[in-house]
Amino acid sequence: MNVFEELIDELRDEELLEETIFSLNRNSSSTPAAAPQAKIDTTPPVDKEATADVLEMSGEDGSTDLSAEAEALDELIDKPADERETYRRRAMEEVSSLQMVEHVLSGIEREHMKMAPQTYDDLEVKKALHKYLQVTEPISSDEHSEAEYELFQETEKWFSALSKRDSNISVANVRRFCENSKPVLSSQALMAMARFYRNSPYSEAVRGKFDFVMTKLFAREIDEQKRKLLFGRIETLGHVKTLYSNWASLSIVAPEEDEATGSVGGAVAGFEGFVRESEAAESFDQLIASDFFNRIRLFKEECNELFYEAAVISAAMECNVRIGNRFVDLIEKERVTTSESTIEEKYGYSHDTIISNAASKTLLLLDLIRESREAEEAEQLEQAQAADRARVSYERAPVAEKSGGSFVINKWLVAFTIVALLISAGIYIWSESVSTADSSIQVASSVDIAGTELTKHIREASTSSEIFYGVVQPSWDSLSEKEQKAFLTEAYQFARSKGMRKVNFLNSKGRTVGYATEDRVEVSSGAQ
Repeated sequence: MNVFEELIDELRDEELLEETIFSLNRNSSSTPAAAPQAKIDTTPPVDKEATADVLEMSGEDGSTDLSAEAEALDELIDKPADERETYRRRAMEEVSSLQMVEHVLSGIEREHMKMAPQTYDDLEVKKALHKYLQVTEPISSDEHSEAEYELFQETEKWFSALSKRDSNISVANVRRFCENSKPVLSSQALMAMARFYRNSPYSEAVRGKFDFVMTKLFAREIDEQKRKLLFGRIETLGHVKTLYSNWASLSIVAPEEDEATGSVGGAVAGFEGFVRESEAAESFDQLIASDFFNRIRLFKEECNELFYEAAVISAAMECNVRIGNRFVDLIEKERVTTSESTIEEKYGYSHDTIISNAASKTLLLLDLIRESREAEEAEQLEQAQAADRARVSYERAPVAEKSGGSFVINKWLVAFTIVALLISAGIYIWSESVSTADSSIQVASSVDIAGTELTKHIREASTSSEIFYGVVQPSWDSLSEKEQKAFLTEAYQFARSKGMRKVNFLNSKGRTVGYATEDRVEVSSGAQ
């Protein structure tokens, strides 16, 4: 049984998939003449059922077993046994992949672009696949060639329709949807998306989406927004080559041509150089001063279609994970020595987009700082509770127990007291720093926007120093990215008239959703 058939069986067993064109006799590849007539599903797709095959449930505790993840991905990336099975499997997986891409794009359009998805009528594709799978003649026969050509035409129409829809979707929207999908996207869905972008006409947006999807497929979250690759470089390279073979994707550079020019080796060395530079940096300021993240962006763009070479994308994925992890480390290092308000004033949100693109992961500096602080507070609280439990346990101990070892009991009592005092002092110092930060926020003065166009999407406005802060209304989320940038520009003009130099829009959760300065207007890609 091949991977595609196992997936269909699993979905059907969980009642997540109806009997469709994929209801095939499992012995049809060995005894084609006995293949029964498959039932063609003519009912329109229902979103709830249609999206089932692109999702997978995580463990109850949210934990991730990386070795199990790697083993599962290993099983997905395999090669069929014989030529006939290769053609049959490739046909079924092509249709299955297009279905998954359809569901993912529909989800992005619905959730992040606030528009009704224009789904493709795949009935003719299913008919063509059904006809192809029923051919019993040899692969070289006219009957087989005719059925194969008909299926090719129908899948090409579907592929073109999906490509047209995808051209209106930004890399940031793909990233936000895939990262925040609940339940998470399955490896099959990510593989389908990677296949779609690998075989799409080249553009910088398509390359960026392929970069993100491949990195997400081959890496997993571990902790504190860090990731880890499932395989080493050599093993990853082998898997990528196998995927390309299964997808019928041609090499961009012939081996003899690369031997002469060294283009692939040069690109790989470039990504390795960026990794070394990031890990040698002592501070985040050092990376910013050297225009590090922008140089990565330009390097990826200059790779052009060479980026798709198996060795290059393997090196790029490792680079994405390692520079993303280094960014987290450097910000944590700075947070220890610098207050949150100082870091916010120093960096703000102006670097979020370019860092997220460079690392192929949404990395929001201020959110990262807040999450680190919340984790530290939780750890302090746990320590305090442990000290309280120990104290209560001692106080409730029988008198005979206490008198039997007075010296030992006194020693532990002193130890618990010291721990409690240290924790109390730490909490006091922290609360003082928080109250100082809060006081700086409280002195912000309100800004009167009554009678202006800003009231359409801003609930309230205030200013602190030279920054105009606006809390957006729910109507902000219904705007397109272009409309949001236009509204930010309008707010900036208003702010300038009041003597302010920056605009910062926040949502109801206090997260940045957009900003504007004299030379830049950005909509934050990961604000939720």
